[in-house]
Parts: sequence; structure tokens; C-alpha cells
Amino acid sequence: MSLFPIKYLFEELISKAFDLDIRKPKIPDYIKDNLRFELFDWQQKALLNFLLYQDIKQVEEDNNPTHLLFNMATGTGKTLLMAAVILYYYKQGKNKFIFFVNQNNIVGKTEDNLTNPLHNKYLFQQNIVVDDKIVNIKKVDSFSNYDEDIQILFTTIHGLHNSVYKVKEDSIFLEQLQKDDIIMLGDEAHHLNATTKKKKGAVQEELEIITALSEKASQDQIEKSWEHTVIELLLNKGKKINTSPNHNALIEFTATVPDNEEVKKKYVPKTIHKFDLKDFLKAGYTKEINLVSSSFDKRKRVLQTLLFNWYRNEIALKYNIPNFKPVILFRSKYIDKEQQNNSQEDYEFFINLIKDLKGEDFSFLNEFDEEALFNITELYKKGQSRIIDIKRYMLENKLTSSNIITYLQGAFVERNCIITNSKKGTKTIEKTEAETERLLNSLEDKNNHIRAIFTVQRLTEGWDVLNLYDIVRMYEGRDEGKDEKGDRKAGKSTTSEVQLIGRGVRYYPFEFEGKEKNKRKFDNQLNHELRVLEEFYFHSDNNEKYLNELKNELKRQELLPDKDKFLKTYQLKQTFIDSDKEFYNNIKLYYNNRLTNPNKRKSTLKEVKDSFDFFYKVETFKINETTVNFEVNENDTTRFKQGTSDSKTLALVLKNFENHIIRKAINSIAKRDNSLLRFNRLKEELNINSIDEIMKDDLLGLFPITLIVPKTYNNLDDVVNVNQLSALIRFFEKVTLELQLISNPYIGSEFVAIPFKEMDVWYKEKSIEEEQENIDLERDLKDKDWYIYNGFSGTSEERNLINFLKDTMANFESEYGKVFLLRNEEVYKIYDFEKGRGFQPDFLLFLKSSKEELLYYQVFIEPKGSQFEDASGNFKEGKEGWKETFLEQITEKYGVEKVLKAENKDYKLFGLPLYNAKNTVNFKKAVKDCLEIEV
Repeated sequence: MSLFPIKYLFEELISKAFDLDIRKPKIPDYIKDNLRFELFDWQQKALLNFLLYQDIKQVEEDNNPTHLLFNMATGTGKTLLMAAVILYYYKQGKNKFIFFVNQNNIVGKTEDNLTNPLHNKYLFQQNIVVDDKIVNIKKVDSFSNYDEDIQILFTTIHGLHNSVYKVKEDSIFLEQLQKDDIIMLGDEAHHLNATTKKKKGAVQEELEIITALSEKASQDQIEKSWEHTVIELLLNKGKKINTSPNHNALIEFTATVPDNEEVKKKYVPKTIHKFDLKDFLKAGYTKEINLVSSSFDKRKRVLQTLLFNWYRNEIALKYNIPNFKPVILFRSKYIDKEQQNNSQEDYEFFINLIKDLKGEDFSFLNEFDEEALFNITELYKKGQSRIIDIKRYMLENKLTSSNIITYLQGAFVERNCIITNSKKGTKTIEKTEAETERLLNSLEDKNNHIRAIFTVQRLTEGWDVLNLYDIVRMYEGRDEGKDEKGDRKAGKSTTSEVQLIGRGVRYYPFEFEGKEKNKRKFDNQLNHELRVLEEFYFHSDNNEKYLNELKNELKRQELLPDKDKFLKTYQLKQTFIDSDKEFYNNIKLYYNNRLTNPNKRKSTLKEVKDSFDFFYKVETFKINETTVNFEVNENDTTRFKQGTSDSKTLALVLKNFENHIIRKAINSIAKRDNSLLRFNRLKEELNINSIDEIMKDDLLGLFPITLIVPKTYNNLDDVVNVNQLSALIRFFEKVTLELQLISNPYIGSEFVAIPFKEMDVWYKEKSIEEEQENIDLERDLKDKDWYIYNGFSGTSEERNLINFLKDTMANFESEYGKVFLLRNEEVYKIYDFEKGRGFQPDFLLFLKSSKEELLYYQVFIEPKGSQFEDASGNFKEGKEGWKETFLEQITEKYGVEKVLKAENKDYKLFGLPLYNAKNTVNFKKAVKDCLEIEV
């Protein structure tokens, strides 16, 4: 039994902050405004944990070095978080950073992300401004005490270790580093534990510390140096006990904490945030993992994967998804060219296969029996059903294998295929050239031509890509491992394949019907064609033992569900339709539509510019001295007057102003709450990648600005900067008002009625992964006359609401003649009045008054999890706060101000506050105020 604490550091922060009377921090503007991309929810939580930790450390006057771990899955944006941490420490006066990792390719990738403004994945704004000063980020080989910019030294642990022990001209060395305050950023940090892993039992084995590592040092030798070099010599400055303040920091980032008792024990008190791959998958921001196996030989297995690739490309074209380019990775068994199943051999096999493709190569399509595949349940055969989709698609669109071959031979020409092992590689080590690294780290770029990758284990770490959709295992068989007890477990190659699968699950973002761009959209619509763009496939042979090991390892890491999803049908209970015909036949359902905003006068920036008229009068020095005569009939006398009122105009455009003044004006307005000039919103509205792009001619660069200036001024240079800034602040305020008209194209209409029975949408097929809690609740609800759907599936919050209503239903039934609850299985949508945003309330409650014969109520109820709460513990200022506002507006409009009439009946509509089981005060109060029920 483990004896180390079970609570992570981040789980103890809130209670500790409460004891110290520390308020919840906010992410400061100097971080938000200087990052190129908006932080996702999990990144915000991670950063807030970090900031809260720093506040606690300050209050406690803790002068020990900081050592923290961010345990976050590949693809969750660890490097963007790293950029935020750099900005934080720079604001605190620290400007010397070391980034280190165990692989050269990761060093190069991160170097571009943090220091190359021309790189498509550069993480900062083009100009970083902190305290009104432009800050540069520099890649350095050694630190300077005379440089106030951000200095980052990029290295491998191999290079860092040797730099510590070998003093060279212009190189870093130990004595210098131990004098400075250094912030170390360790990526893929699970390698930092060679010493920790050795700690078994009371007698500790002292690792031999190597003073220098040769170019051919083994991985074991390199890893032995990590903890000693980084933690003992650098973080702790070579001291066992800190006798003076030590402001060094080691911030580690990893997707995987090794499954080792001592390593876990080390990191539990250091883990500042945990969002691993299973959390990432469950949150819906990845592709869904699928295994597809067959008895095919290698050739047919490759051909099947190529069919998947062609089909995805066809679907992307059909739905106008731009720059879509699905990539395949082929995994070989050996690096050594003398071994069978080596990567060079597989590469050449593939190139020849593509060149020689013939129509009959795809005759295996006829081997798939649609009827036999219809009821398959084995997860690793599910992918075969995609072949049926492909056959249907070809038939419906009258396509033949020649269409497929034309695409494949164009897409997979030799230039578009890449192998990760260069001539510098050995029989056991893959080494890549710089150009190969560049291509591998920019696969999503529209100008990147790579479509196929051949590798052994070069890409199992530190590499993530959005458009990898298939991994093909080019060999057969399996290896077997043993755990510490001697029991069988997945072998090393199987474990590395799970790591490789983790590389491929990054979601490729695309837009569809206003749904979130970066999140899966069809979890409940498995039959939708676009679902294939949300699926990742691992293709292998049909070795049952291997497949079981792979599945078990994926399930052990919670990357596959224990149960498959299946289609479930939901519809109104027949007993409701039959037994309550009067209600069913006569009740009205109220809904509204999304309309074009009639106040959206201008639809494009060009239209805005053509009618844009902006004047600003530059205030100049004037002084009047006047004698006031209190005699009624006497005029006042001006005794002294200086300055002139004679003016002229300067006709300018935005790009005439200097960039730094423009940026300062934007930053001044962006600090205001919900400002449209915050970069994350400007990026979305204007489709820009940097703030400087707004000066382009087709954006705001040619927008007119007229300055009224003294007649002695000849040009803009005569206007002092402070006046230019004031003018631009007023200019951007006006631009913001115009942009808001562009960015608010829709509104929600008034509510109208339709006969409830005429809504043909109550029938619904939904793909679900059954949970026991839902099964139990559904069984209970089948006998409840007030619940009118024949099934139930929902989240924990939705279950909480149902249980709340079960406990209080007698209160409702005692006040109303009829009470019916409908679970909205994503079939009924309304639109908020302000922006026309779609909203599918989870539940509709229908009530018939027992006091007034012809009065009916339609009540909207939406449960919401605690993750959507705002700082006050409510929802109003949170991400989903607009829904609560909309529900309030419905109540005010149709429950208080007026009664709706349909035929000879009266209707009131009420929207109750968002329901959360931990905070029901507002919900219960609204039930009492609106429905006159005590609950």
C-alpha cells in the first residue's frame, strides 16, 4: 500500500489560500495581451493554480527555490503555458531562462515557438509590451547581466550537463549559473528521474555521476545526469541547505509521469496542474481513438488505409473545409537496414506500391459483407464499417477505383513521403536532418507537402500534429513484458505504440454550424459524414493476443472506454400519447428563430471604411485672463490672451501613425472589460495572426483620420505623441462600435407557438456509452407519469436535477393540474435575443394551472456543472452566463410583462436560473417566485 500523500499540490491550494486570506487571482493583462493565442479553459486553470501558488509563497515569505510540475497531455498547449510562465517571471524581474529537454528535435521546435516571430506557431505577439516597454526575446548561448530583454538558452540535457563541466570560451559554466537567478523549463520531464527510480528500500544506491558525456553516450548515461545536474547543482545552487534566499525555479512539463512509486511520490507535492490524455479525450478536444485490425497482409493493410485517407479528403472537400490534408504514419519494426521490416524497406515498398496502383488492387472492397458487419461489437473491428461507408459513397457519387488512384498517385508522390532516419543514423538510433525536422513540425501548414511518414520510434515523444489520422503497423507479432511481480504486461513496443497513438489524437479544428471549432462535434451523431474527421485509426494485423494487450494498455490509461458506444432511440412514451390525449393534442410549444440583425447596417470592413468619418481636435496651449465686471450693463474685459484659434485639418489614415503609438492605444482600450480590441477577439473577428496586421490596407490601415490642428502645423510629426495617442484612443473607440455591428449579425426573434404534436423531432437516435447511474435512473423514470420520454442518458448534473425533481414532484403536482417533464435530446433549439446564439435547454417542464382552466406554463430548465461558475460561485459572469441572462429575459418578457395567447388558451414562459446541485438557492427562489411552489 502506498504511503505517500494522495492529494496533489493543486488540490491543497484553495484551502491554504483561504487560511491565509488570499483571494482568487486573475490572469493579468500583461500575460493575456502578449500571448498570440487565447488560453483554453484547462490552460487558464493551470495558470491560475500557478499564480495562486506564487501568491501563497509570497505571503509565507518562502525563500526556497520553486519546483513545480505541469502534468498535461500532448496537444493541450504546454508550450503556450510555458510562454505565460516566462512573461510572469519577467514581470517579477527574472530574465534568464534555460529550456532543456532530452531530444534535439524538441529543442528546435520549441525554439521556433518562443523566439521566431515568422514561425506559424510563434506564441507571443509580434511586439511584447510589459510596463509600456517593448521587450525582445533572445536566443542566447550565455547570459549577460547587461541585457534587460528575455534571454533563453535552449539545450538538451546532454548539452547542459557538458556545459556545466566544460568551461569554454563564451559558454555557460557552473560558477556563473550558480550566481544568477535562473528559471529552468524542463520539457518531457519524466526523464528527470533516473536517481529517483533507483530508490528502492532503505539502502539507497548512489548513482555514479559522469563528469562529461561523450557524443555517443547512452540514454541511460544521459538520464543519470539529469537530477544531479539540474536539481542539485543548478536549482539548489550546489547547496544541501539554503542559508540565503534562492529565487531559482524549475518548472517541469510532461504528458506522462512514469508508473513508478518513487517518482509518483516525488511529484505529488509538486504537481500544480493535472490534465492528462484521458482528461483531454473526455473533454472532447481530441480525435476519438479507434483500432482496426484485419487478416490482411501488409499490402492490403496499406491499401485499406489509403482508402480511409481518400475518403476523408473527399468529405472535407464536400463540406468546404479548407487546407485539409490527412497524413498517414507507417511504423516499422527496425531501424537497421539489415533487418527485415526496417523503415527504409517499408518506405521503398510504399513508393513502388503507389507507382504501380491498378484498379484490381481495390477488389478487396468486395470482401466486406455489409450485413455481417452491421452488428459487430468488437472495438477493433469497428473501423471496418468505414469501408461500408466508402462503398456507399462511391456508389452514390458514381466513383470508381480510377478516381481513387488519381488522387493517391498525386498525393503520395515520393516528394510527399518522408523517412525519419537520415544517413547520420545508426542501426539503433534514428537521426533526422534539420529540414526533416522542420517539415515534421509544420505538417498542418498549407504549404507543407508531406503526406506520409515512415518511422520506428523517432516520434513517440515531443511531437504533436493535428492532421495525423492513421498509423499503420507495418509488421506483425508482439513482445511481452513482465511487471515487478512477474505478471504479464504489455511489452515495450506495445507501450511505445500507445505513446505513438497519443501523438495522433490532436483534433484538427474545423467550423460547422457555429459549433466550437476545436472540439468534437459528432459524439452523438456517429452516422454524420463529418464524424470521420474526428476519428483516429490504428491499423494492425489480426493477432488477438496483441490486440488484447494493446486494448488493455489503452484502457488501463483510460484512453479507451470500457464499453462501446451504441445507438439508442428516444421518443415520447406511448402511454403519455394514449392516456393524456387532451393535453398531447392541444398543448402548444413555444420557440423562436434566429434572424438577421436589422441594426447590422454594415456587413464588411469596406462598407464601414467608405462611410467612416472621424475628426479629432488637437488641444493646444491657450490662456485667457478676464476681468469680470459685476455692473449689469458692463462687459467683461479680457486683459491677457495667448494662443490662436486658427486651425486647419490634416487628412490621414491609420497606417500614417507609428506602430508603437497604435499598439499603446489598442492596449489602453483592450484593458476594459470584454473589450473587442483584446487580441483573442480581434483575431476571431478580423482573422489576423498578429496585432500589427490591422494596419493592412484591406483591414484598418486606410481608415480615415482627420486631425484639426493649429494652422502652423505642417504634418503629423508636428503633433506630439501624447496628442496622437489621445486621438487614436478616440478613433479605436469609434471603430469598436462599428465592429460590434459587424460582429453581431444575428438576433433571436419573438417566441411563437406550434402544436406540440406537430413537432416531428421528438424521435431521436443518439450514440451513447451507457453508464450504470443512467440505467438505474431510466428504470425508475419509466414508471413516472410526469416523465414523458421513454429513456434517459445524461451527465451527473442532469441526474442531480432529475433526482431533485423526483424528491419535490409532489409539491408541483399539489399546485398544478398537469405536470410533465421532457428531456430535450438535442432536438429543440431556441436563440437568445441579443446575438441569436443557439441554446438547447436540457429540460422542458409543462404545467397546467389547477386554478385557471386555460392557463399553461412552459418552463426552461438547464443544469450546469461547477466548472462554469464565476468567481462569486454563480454563473452570471461565467462562460455560460449568457444563457442565464437569456432565461431571465424569457421570464421577464413572457412570464411577467405579458401573457401569450394561442387560440383560446393563455401561456406563460419561464426560464429558471441555471441549476447546480451544490448551490440551489437561486433556483429554489425562482421556483417560488415564478411558479409559487415551495421546494
